[in-house]
Amino acid sequence: MIVNDYKTVVDVSKITEQSTRNVRRIINRIKDEVDSNLLFKDEEQSVWNIHKDLLHKFKPQRIRANKFYALTIDPCVSYSEKDLDEIMKYVIELMGDAHTEIHYVVEQKKANNQNHIHCFVKCTNKRKLIQNFRIAFSNVSYLQSAIFDLESWKGYITKENNKIKTLKN
Repeated sequence: MIVNDYKTVVDVSKITEQSTRNVRRIINRIKDEVDSNLLFKDEEQSVWNIHKDLLHKFKPQRIRANKFYALTIDPCVSYSEKDLDEIMKYVIELMGDAHTEIHYVVEQKKANNQNHIHCFVKCTNKRKLIQNFRIAFSNVSYLQSAIFDLESWKGYITKENNKIKTLKN
């Protein structure tokens, strides 16, 4: 049985959830400090071989704890909660991105008793998501902002004992 103790740049990138560019940058920084048996470049295939004992050197220094942002959607027309659920499903279908997540709550405004949506979203293309909301609602106002404390935002949007609904592609 042959055991391969070496990883490629792509493998290390997937393991550490970093870009291949960043992995190569770390290689250039440490290649003179480590033993050539642990880190070497296969000149024939032009591929770096990284021993599994060096994986700790590739751990990210900064870990982004929160990849979500807050979004409040205020439709200019009165929709029922069931209608809003259907529209949100339509928006997630329009995205077509496997990495899009929308966690939302439908809530009634105290001023005019119309439903509006509070949500936290994770997606790779915010601009496309906002365009899709404009397509789906035809006339909508929205407010987006960064979330610094996700648990507090969850507490705020569920203040009226609403359940958070989750949509993923």
